[in-house]
Amino acid sequence: MPSAVIRTYSVALNGRFRNPEEQPDRSRLAPAYRVVSLIKARRTGIQDDEKQAFEQFLLTRSSESFCALYKVLYPQVRRYFLARGFDEMVAEELAQNVMFIVYERIGDLRNKELFYGWLFKIARNELLQFARQRQRRNRIAEFEPLDEEVAARMTTEMDFPANSRFLEWVSQLEPREREIIMLRFIDELSYEELAMALGLPLGTVKSRIFNAKKKLAQIVLIALSTMLLLIAMIQS
Repeated sequence: MPSAVIRTYSVALNGRFRNPEEQPDRSRLAPAYRVVSLIKARRTGIQDDEKQAFEQFLLTRSSESFCALYKVLYPQVRRYFLARGFDEMVAEELAQNVMFIVYERIGDLRNKELFYGWLFKIARNELLQFARQRQRRNRIAEFEPLDEEVAARMTTEMDFPANSRFLEWVSQLEPREREIIMLRFIDELSYEELAMALGLPLGTVKSRIFNAKKKLAQIVLIALSTMLLLIAMIQS
């Protein structure tokens, strides 16, 4: 069974089975295929409702058109922060900050086709600014006694949600690898949008994604194989 899982992940990430007889029972390997689908999923472009709201706001810059844009974008920006371990209150505050900046600086956008790259560049800058502020607060807090509840919250606030196996695997990557994988496969940015969001050349983006996917695939294989071995030991 573990070898079947390994073949499943390997070929799903890199190509088809060479021999049709090697096809495993998909019903038994459903978790593997779900993860592979998530890893391979990506944005195919701005969706119709998003495109309509975005173009209307570009045209009118009115409060009404921004409300429509806010409605479709805010959940995605909020998810960006939640997926990086922030609690709901912080995620909502940072997402609101991002949307305010979008409203104020939409005129700075030179290429509307790269809107999502521009949007998540703003989100990433907000995250980094918040992290720097928190570091300063933590340095001050070092000289003040903390109760157990506050201490626990400070040590766990950036952990990934425990109920998400994919995020658990992604968390094992290096920070630079983790960020580009999450922007690509969770926030669904294109290569061009990633280049804008991260301020990197397109070739560098493609190279980093390739290497990070390769490393992530190995993490997934080890985790799934270990889990299946444990199940087999328990059932034996």
